[in-house]
Order: sequence, then structure tokens, then C-alpha cells
Amino acid sequence: MNYLSKSDFKIARSCHTKLYFKKKGYPSNFDENEYLEFLAKGGYQVGKLATLFFPDGIEISTGSDHDKAIELTENYLKKSDVTLFEAAIKSKGKLIRIDILKKEGKKLKLIEVKSKSYDSSQGFEKQQRELQEYIEDVAYQYFVLKEKYPGYKIIPYLYMPDKSKRTKIEGLNQLFDISEVSQDPNSKFRNHTVTFDETRLQEVILDDLLYLLDLTDSVNEMQDMVETEVKILLPSLRQDLGKIDTEINKNCFKCEFNLTDELHTTSGFNECWQSIPKVKHPVSDLYFGGVLGGNKEPYVNEMIQKKKLSMFDVPDDLIKGERGKRQRIQIDNTQLGKEWVSPALKQVINNVNYPLHFIDFETSIHALPMHKDLRPYEQVVFQWSCHTLNGPDEDLQHNEWLNLEPEFPNFKFAESLMEQVGDSGTPLMWSPYENTILKVIYNQMDVYGYTNNTLKKWIEGIAKLEKGDTSRLLDMNRIALENYFHPKMKGKTSIKWVLPAVLSEVKKGRIIDWLTYFEDGVNLFGNESGSIINPYNMLPKIEIYERAENVKDGTGAMQAYSDLLFGVSRGDEIAKNKYKEALLRYCKLDTLAMVIIWEYWRSKCG
Repeated sequence: MNYLSKSDFKIARSCHTKLYFKKKGYPSNFDENEYLEFLAKGGYQVGKLATLFFPDGIEISTGSDHDKAIELTENYLKKSDVTLFEAAIKSKGKLIRIDILKKEGKKLKLIEVKSKSYDSSQGFEKQQRELQEYIEDVAYQYFVLKEKYPGYKIIPYLYMPDKSKRTKIEGLNQLFDISEVSQDPNSKFRNHTVTFDETRLQEVILDDLLYLLDLTDSVNEMQDMVETEVKILLPSLRQDLGKIDTEINKNCFKCEFNLTDELHTTSGFNECWQSIPKVKHPVSDLYFGGVLGGNKEPYVNEMIQKKKLSMFDVPDDLIKGERGKRQRIQIDNTQLGKEWVSPALKQVINNVNYPLHFIDFETSIHALPMHKDLRPYEQVVFQWSCHTLNGPDEDLQHNEWLNLEPEFPNFKFAESLMEQVGDSGTPLMWSPYENTILKVIYNQMDVYGYTNNTLKKWIEGIAKLEKGDTSRLLDMNRIALENYFHPKMKGKTSIKWVLPAVLSEVKKGRIIDWLTYFEDGVNLFGNESGSIINPYNMLPKIEIYERAENVKDGTGAMQAYSDLLFGVSRGDEIAKNKYKEALLRYCKLDTLAMVIIWEYWRSKCG
């Protein structure tokens, strides 16, 4: 039988048609999304932590046998008082699994555990909007539970890490080991088990890092919406699955069902859009094209209805304001098929002070903190890379730092960076992220009572800490946005889009040599069928026993660092050295990419 689960309800809330794709097993970008998987692992740890506060809890563990889970749940709920983990509740074609269900006589506490952070010092109203999808999740569970047990008082809760609290435990997240267990070959769901060091139970309970948020009012306000949605969704699940047609709109551009596989030779997205002619330069590629005409009634929806989706079909009167300047540059130069360089770029290039320090940081955040005194999701900064040019045509120098010890690294990180960058020259970053991280470290010095007046003064001199402050840091992403465009970038200015665009224009010289001789035995310059291969895609995988790992983005770096120091590979010198190699190589490419782009821009400015 096709039940309407809470995950079904959640995905259908974004688009009714997606329910069909999910139930039919269409491939989704979310299936192998590394960042979502990384967050999910934190969710498993939080889930286990939540259960520790209910020592009498009974887990309903039946694998994929829902009927058995339903039967066990109903039997346990015959007791006057009981606490269940993963209770299975079935009612009129709907099935939910409740993280924690506590029965106290005729009262039921419905507790949904999320790894999403909540700041109890800020109050609910300020955070309600960002919690909306989680509240809807609880509202659906409440609807089903109320329907099944109408005579009970039901109190719905969210149970989340509290960002206003700091852990008193060093290595809290290490107390929860995650392992993946066998899964149903017919399901994409990955089952994980989390084991906890029971000798630390009392310490963790006293640490009390979670917050229980009563959602009674919000959930009750949503019951009419839930009932309406259920009436629409349930009929499509009976007998043969039926597809609920949804009017296509600009939100479809973000649809996760845009992949194919052996069973689905046409993606879900293309099935919905089969009547819309494909164009070479769609408006979805245009810089902020989705909000042309305003957020409430974006013009792109009108374009979809007219089946005219080229960015060249956008009326001139909608291209206005600061965004419009960039949009006009993109439209005109995409039509001409050429790059654009602002006359102002030359002044930017000439105004820098050498040496130039191209810097990039790698950071990690965890729902359950790695170190004592940290809040949930507080930044841990574990790596920097710096390429330095002492003059316009000087040799390129590279330095780097990576934490390899299971201790809070932020202050050592900043001190080593200060020693490298010093007080002279221009430090360059890609986006304001590095400035944000230096500000975090600056504030952490006060919180942790870390005294280094030289470091504090240095951060005050290099970073923008308050509105109106000046900063030595130069943002290359902002420079690209204001002064450079290439059709291969489309509407993006991420370094991973700008780099291959620039390389497509470079024919020879030291830029090519820097990539060709990136490291001994590692060549990151590739050309296939006349097109440049993105160097990030050429970073070699590392072989750790029988596993092949690839660190080519920030998520991969976070995962590698976590595994290296706190995961299954901790203490394994072979794995540690492999991860170290991959992390250093990835971060080094980030700063080399900045140098390459800068040098190319300089060449264009004469």
C-alpha cells in the first residue's frame, strides 16, 4: 500500500507533482548530495542525544516492515505510560514515524527531533520563518496522531540544539559513533546506527545542549492547511500511482528531479517541461533572472506561459537598477559571444599594494560541537592556503597550514596566518567569507579569554569588524561582479565558474605552467574536445584502503577533516596522511585559482 508519509507530505508541499516522482523512484539530486549527507550525520547524532533524556524509551526497530512497527506501537500504547522511539502511527492511508512519543495517561507528547539550530535567547517569533518547514512537518504528524487518537490531548514539540548554550564537554560529537548498516536494495534510504559511550551519560545529560520548543499554537493554526493538502494528495496514492499536475513556474528551475537513470530515461523535470522549447541561453541562466519584475509576480512566469524562455526575450524595461547593469552586460555579451572587461578594472589592478596574498580558509561546523565551550554550529577553522606575489612578474610562493591535532584550532590558525600575511601588502579573498571568519575568531578571543594583543590588533587592521570599518581585504568576487564577464560564467561569479571561463581564453604562459606542474605527478590543466576541463574536476581521488575519496569542494573538505580527526579514520596514520594530502591540494588550488584569475585580469589591462 502507498502510504502518505511525513517525507511525502514535505516534498509535496513544495510541489504536488514531486510526490509522484518520489513514489516512482525517479533519481534526485538529493540522493547523492554530499552536503545533505554531511548534515544528516549530524542529525543522527542529535537524534541519539535526544533519546538519552528518555531513559525508559523503547525503540520500534523493524527495518522496512511497517506493518510490524504499527502492530508493536499499538500494543505499547495500550499501556498507561510509555515512551517510544520511532513509533509508527497509521490512519486512513497516512503513516508517520514519530521520533519520540511519550504517553502519560490521556496525554501524548509528540516530539520531533531536528539538528536545525534554535537560539532560545532570541525568542520564537524572530526564528519562526526559518523554522516553517519543520513546523509543517510536526503539523502533519499532529494531524495523523489526532485522527488516530481523537480523545487524547496532544502536545507537539521540536527538540533542537540550542545555540545559546555552550558545551562543557571536550569532543562531545566523538561520543556518538555513526555506522551505516545494510539497507533494503529496493530503497534509497540509508539506515544508520549511532552508538554512544554510556560511561559519559550523566555528563551529557547535565550538559543539556538541546531545547524543547512547544509548537501547540503554530501547529493548530496549520491544521486546516494540512487537511486541505491531505485531501488533494491521498487520492493520487490509491491503486496505480497518479500524477498531480502542477502549473510549471520559476520554482521548477530548482527541481531536484532533473536526473535520469536506467529506469527513467527522461527526468521528472523534463516530463513536466516537455511542451516548452529548449533554448541555448535560458532566462534561468540570467543573473537574478528569477526575480525580474518583482518577487511576488516574477516576469519569468509570464515567459514560461508564453513558451519564450530565452534571456534575449526579456523586455528592456525590466533591466534596471544595480542588478540590471549586470544583467545587461550578460545579455549583450552572451549575444555577442565575447567576454567583457570594465574600463575600471585597470584602476583596481593598479591600486593594490604588493605583496599580494591570495588567501582561502576551510572551516567546519557541527550540530554537536567538537570542542569544549563551543555552541552548536559554531565555526571551527582548520586550514588556510596562501599564494603570494611579491611583484607583478615575481615568482609565485605558496604557504599553507592545516590543523592535525584534536584540539580547538582557531587561535593557532589565526596566529599562523598573521605570521604569513603580516601588515604589508594586499590580502585577497573570494567573497567576504574570510572576513567573516576573522571576525568570528576575534569575538571568540573574548569569549574564551584568549589573550594575544598582537593578534587582536592585527585582526582589527585586516578585517572589517563593524559597519563603516575599513579593511585591507580585497574581495575578488566583488571585482568579478563589477568588472568582468565571460559567457561561460552564465549568471555566476563563483570561483569554480570564473576559473574555467578564464582558462578558455589563456593559450600559453606561466598560468598554464602553474596548473600543468601543480605538484609532482599532478597536472590540473586539461582540454577535451576543444573545451577546458575545470581543474577542480581533475583533482585526483585519494585511495584509502578500498574507498576512493574526493576532496574538491568545501563539503568534501569538512567531511575529510571530520573523518581525519574525529571519525572512523582517527588514529589511522595511513588514512590521516591521505586526507592531509587531499585537503592541502584542494585548498592550494583555491588560492592558485585566484592568482590565475588575477594574472589574467592584469594581462587584459595592459
